[in-house]
Amino acid sequence: MANGLWTVLLSSFVLAQCQVKVMTPSWLVKEFSQNHGRIMGSTATFGAPFYGERVWGRLVYGRSARNHHCTEDDYEIPPLSLMKAGESGYNKIRLINIVMVRRGNCSFTHKVRIAQDTKDAHAVIIIDREDSDFTAESLANIIVADDGYGDGIHIPSVLISKEDGRRLIEAVERPQVQVVVELAWDLPTDQVVTMDMWMSSASIESNKFLKEFAPKRRVLNEVMIFNPHYAVFSMEKGNPEVYSGVCLGNEPRFCAEDPDGAGSVTGEEVLMEDVRQLCIHDRTKVKRSSLEDLMSGKHLVEYAAKYWDYMEKFLDRCPLDGTGSAKFGIECSEKVMREVNIDPTEIQECVLRRRETILQHELDNPAWSPRAIRINGWRYSGMLEADLVVRAVCSGFIHMPAECNQLYQQRDVFRPYVVQKAGVSLGELFGWLLATIALGFVCMLLYKRYLKKEMRTTLREEVMLEVQAQMGEYAQLRGA
Repeated sequence: MANGLWTVLLSSFVLAQCQVKVMTPSWLVKEFSQNHGRIMGSTATFGAPFYGERVWGRLVYGRSARNHHCTEDDYEIPPLSLMKAGESGYNKIRLINIVMVRRGNCSFTHKVRIAQDTKDAHAVIIIDREDSDFTAESLANIIVADDGYGDGIHIPSVLISKEDGRRLIEAVERPQVQVVVELAWDLPTDQVVTMDMWMSSASIESNKFLKEFAPKRRVLNEVMIFNPHYAVFSMEKGNPEVYSGVCLGNEPRFCAEDPDGAGSVTGEEVLMEDVRQLCIHDRTKVKRSSLEDLMSGKHLVEYAAKYWDYMEKFLDRCPLDGTGSAKFGIECSEKVMREVNIDPTEIQECVLRRRETILQHELDNPAWSPRAIRINGWRYSGMLEADLVVRAVCSGFIHMPAECNQLYQQRDVFRPYVVQKAGVSLGELFGWLLATIALGFVCMLLYKRYLKKEMRTTLREEVMLEVQAQMGEYAQLRGA
């Protein structure tokens, strides 16, 4: 469907919904009294929701001039201010800016980017089109998808129904009325959090995430269950040229995406690596739950340390564009296994014996997307970033364990959530620049000293040669 809006059948998943709770004015709360002031919305798959926090904000809305909130000059919003004392009982609470926009004419990501970059938005509520057939209930089966340009969006956004949106807009446009809402993303909670992840062994994005997530997973090894899944699909039997190289044994029963198009890595090689990774996880996981935990009703926690060691190194050691033994495939895979003390023979035995069983299980248990995360049965939405996923995981505990306190700090909701990229920080760059300048200065001093010494030596030699020449002439004159 257009505008990145996907309708999917997700009966086996609890969907990612944001809870928008109207806090003030009281008369507006009563309009939503059927749900105790709450409005349910579908969270976008891009951006950074406020997991584990309840954030208060004021709703702001500017009517579109002509372009459905798709351009910077299409609408204006009032400046950010302090909440005034009133019937809410809160005095001078600083509120985030929650900008409301209408769906239509351009992608969700474009609308949210405009609000983020030019309207000082800390969050965005997208109101469904007036001609839409979606209700608040049917929006539960909607994925607000990224159009491929959502990497630069660092704030959360939520799609709500046109009926709920109409009430909010009417309230905001009343004179002297400030509408305050609370945003919350409540996951199902449990004593032990279960995280399921769907991926491809050849996905650079998935492998980058796992590499960044691995240190955090080690910290959570006694309180979190991790279940890896791999994207497997089947094709209709027909022309073998269609699925040649994409499916296992050139039969359309088990297939995987070709990761490099016209490159040398095939979907069949991806399937085999998927199976190897699942065998590694299954064969190396160990119990981390105590008998006391199990007796108290907690889920069994297992942790596959060597799987994470392997995943941290695999795609760096075996890139898709590698050559020889350093190329994606079994030879490079077994080399990485030996590097992290995994017995390749044991894994290969698992692959040969359980390959079809494993692939059938993956085929029978797909997610809503080839790249997906589910936490306690709840569909994760937001950017695929290790810190943000940890925040979601930690909000899924009934009682947050001490491990979570080691992994992240409270987020400043007034600042866009910026992913910390691997590389050199500004401070480090400045430090290296100063060190380079200092080194250059020292080299210049040493070179200057060298030149002085060289000049003295040269001058001395010239003087000695002149003296010798004159002495030679003197000797000749004396002998005449």
